[in-house]
Amino acid sequence: MEGIKDRGYLMRRLSLSLKLVTVPIIIGAVVWLSGIREIYTVIIRSSSAVIVEAFALSMLAVGLTAAKWRFVIPTIKVAELFRTALIGQFYSFFFLGQASGEAAKIYLISRQSGSVGGATVSVITDRLTSFIGMLSVSVIGFALSSSQYPLQLQQVALAGLALLVAVLIALRHDAFFLRAARLASWLEGRTSAYSSTVARELRTAIQQWHLATANPWRVLAGVLVGAVVHIVNVLTFLVLAAGVGVRVDFFDWCWIGGLTSVAGFIPITIGQLASGGALVALLHLQNVSTIDALATSALMIAVNGMLAVVGAFLEWYRLRVRVLAPTQSATDEI
Repeated sequence: MEGIKDRGYLMRRLSLSLKLVTVPIIIGAVVWLSGIREIYTVIIRSSSAVIVEAFALSMLAVGLTAAKWRFVIPTIKVAELFRTALIGQFYSFFFLGQASGEAAKIYLISRQSGSVGGATVSVITDRLTSFIGMLSVSVIGFALSSSQYPLQLQQVALAGLALLVAVLIALRHDAFFLRAARLASWLEGRTSAYSSTVARELRTAIQQWHLATANPWRVLAGVLVGAVVHIVNVLTFLVLAAGVGVRVDFFDWCWIGGLTSVAGFIPITIGQLASGGALVALLHLQNVSTIDALATSALMIAVNGMLAVVGAFLEWYRLRVRVLAPTQSATDEI
């Protein structure tokens, strides 16, 4: 009897869980399909010139990101970092969200630098300074915005900015490097080969982090370029929104774009869907209709998809060269 009751309880829980998952999906699908024609009508208002301009701005943002990344890892050329950033865009767009894109960048940089630890630190440091720059612009946007918005959004942005700055300052302190060096020494004292490998990578990571953060002016430059990258992304939003007839103030776009980017960076979500949904919700706060908000979101996803396609081509070319290289070497030997 107890087993039957337990199975019945589990079946009821499973049924409830399925309802909680499937019902929102079905409702969303019905809403989406019912307005697809209207959304398409709004999208086609936007000319091809608008898409080209938005794509060019997005490529500029990737280029600035690559230049900023070189502050952290100066041994690799900007062109290589630019290519790596685009390939990361491909993986984050078509696979498991932002986490897969960051993992791809770590892998590619580690192949060029010869150190997984150093590559990981470079990606984390670049992302940290980007977030600080982005949230700084977002906070300024909140301060200069003339629209009505939930105060909680501004508080979240301020708290996030303060937390990241505090983390950056704490990790630059000598006590952090001392404790990390002690951990590496302890691992080196272990007998296993795995511990020695981890210790070696940890020492490389410490060295890379010290190089990236020792000079405060270099860190400040990274934050400023990160802010400029966000402003370029804001201009991309402005261009696409204007193309479909959505009028939102620049300073409002500063915080809308920032919060949208934060949603897309959450590693456990499908980045484009998360950021697209956040964009629609935030545009509602600016009294933008659902159809216009969905059209703007769809265009933004399309532009990101264009970047991902470029990254896909670069990744295909990289893999093709890698496969053909041994064959070419064998031919040369003959």
